[in-house]
Amino acid sequence: MRRTAVAILMLLSAGSAPAAQAQSAPAAGGKVYAVIFDFACAGSDHGRALADSVRLRLRRHEEYDVLDRLTTQEASRPLGVEAQKDAIGLMGSLASNLAVFGTVQVSGAEVRAEIRCIDKTAADGTAREWTKVFTDSTERYKAEIARQIVEAIRGQAEWVPPQYGDEEEPKDFAKPLNANGDFEAGAAAWDRPDNVSTFLEPGPAGRGTVLRIRTDLARDPWLEYKRAMMFGQADPRHPPQIGRDTSYGSVAGLEGVHFAGDWIRAEPGRRYWLVADAKTAGGTPKVFVKGFRKTEHALDGLPEGALIELGLTPEQFVALPAERRRKLIEDDAAKHPMRYVRECYRWYLNLRDGDAAWTHYAAPFPPRGGLPGDVEWLQIQVYAYWPPGEYLFDNVHLYADPRQAATQAVEPARTPNFGKTSDVVERATSQPAK
Repeated sequence: MRRTAVAILMLLSAGSAPAAQAQSAPAAGGKVYAVIFDFACAGSDHGRALADSVRLRLRRHEEYDVLDRLTTQEASRPLGVEAQKDAIGLMGSLASNLAVFGTVQVSGAEVRAEIRCIDKTAADGTAREWTKVFTDSTERYKAEIARQIVEAIRGQAEWVPPQYGDEEEPKDFAKPLNANGDFEAGAAAWDRPDNVSTFLEPGPAGRGTVLRIRTDLARDPWLEYKRAMMFGQADPRHPPQIGRDTSYGSVAGLEGVHFAGDWIRAEPGRRYWLVADAKTAGGTPKVFVKGFRKTEHALDGLPEGALIELGLTPEQFVALPAERRRKLIEDDAAKHPMRYVRECYRWYLNLRDGDAAWTHYAAPFPPRGGLPGDVEWLQIQVYAYWPPGEYLFDNVHLYADPRQAATQAVEPARTPNFGKTSDVVERATSQPAK
C-alpha cells in the first residue's frame, strides 16, 4: 500500500524525474520492491494475464513488495523484452529495485514467454540481469509459467501443494466410516432420491446398484419440486415431468445436484481417505466432504422446515413474545440438533479426466496435517453440475487413514492473508506515504 501511494503521487506530478529525485532509493540489500510490467503480446491479452499471475505469486513471499496492477498499468504500457531502457527509467520513478518485463507469443496451444529481469538489490548497488524463455502448452499455462518465472526471480523452487496421486492408495482399509457406500441397501444412510435428478437403479453387470445424477433439467420447476419434497409436500414415487434444459440457465449451469449421506462423527487430528467409482462422460463431478459444528449463532431463528411443522408463517413467529420464540427454538434444537450446525470445513475428491468408462478415484484429506479441531461432524455429498447430462457413481466410501499412527496437528494455510477480506488486509498492511 505504501508503494502504491508513492507511485500515484509521482504520476500526478508535473514530471517523473523530479518526483523520482524526491523519493529516496530503496535500501541496497533490504526489502525487494518489485514492479512486474505487463508483458507485450501482439493480438491478445495473454501478456497482461500472465504478468498479473506473476504479481500474485511473487506477492506471496513476504520479502517482496510488489507494485499493484493498476498503478503499474497507469505508469507504463506493456514492455517487451527489448524495452530495457524504458524499464530502467521507470524503476527509478516507481521506487523499485527489481523489474520484470518481457514478450509473450502464442502459437496454437503453446504459450512462449521471453522474460527479462533487472535486479538492483545487491549490497554494492550493481545491477544483475537475466533473460530466459518459459513455455507451456496446457490449460494452466498462467500458473505454470508464473511459477517458473518466480522460481527464476527467487533462485529457488516454489512450494508445490500436495497433488492427486502423490500418495498411493492403501490396500488395507478397515471398515468404511460411512454406511451403504455401494448403494446396495438402497437409500439407507443417504438422501431419498427424487427420481427426477437423482436415481438409485441397477447398474451394468458386476456393479449392482448405482447412483445416477441428471443435471440437464429446467431449473425453476426442479427447484419448486425439491422444496416441496423437502417439506413432505411431494412424493418422489410420483415425480413430476420436468423438461430437459442444456442452457447456462439449467440446473447444470447454476446449482448443480447434490446427493448427501448421513452424518459421520469427526475425529480432530485424523486423516481420511475418500474413494469413489464414477462414469463422468467428460464432465468433472466432485465428491465433497464437508465438516460441520454446532454454533450458538444458529439459534437465532427457526428453520423453514420447523415453521412448517408448527404451522407458523415467518410473520407469525416474529410476532410471538421473545421468550416464546426462544422456547420454540430450544425445543426444536433439542429434537433436531443437526438443523443447527454450520459448515466449517470443506474438501472434495475431484473426479477429473474421466470418460465413458468407469474410473476409480482415491485421495487423502486433509492434504496436509490433521482435521481441524472445530469439526464435529462430516457429511459426504456427491455433486454433479456442468456440462448438462448424466453421471454415474458407485462405491463411495470414507476410510480412516490406515497409515496414521497418531493424531496430527493442523497445518495452517501457507498464504499469509488466507481467509482475510481485502479491507482487513489493507488496514493491516497500509502505511502513510513518506
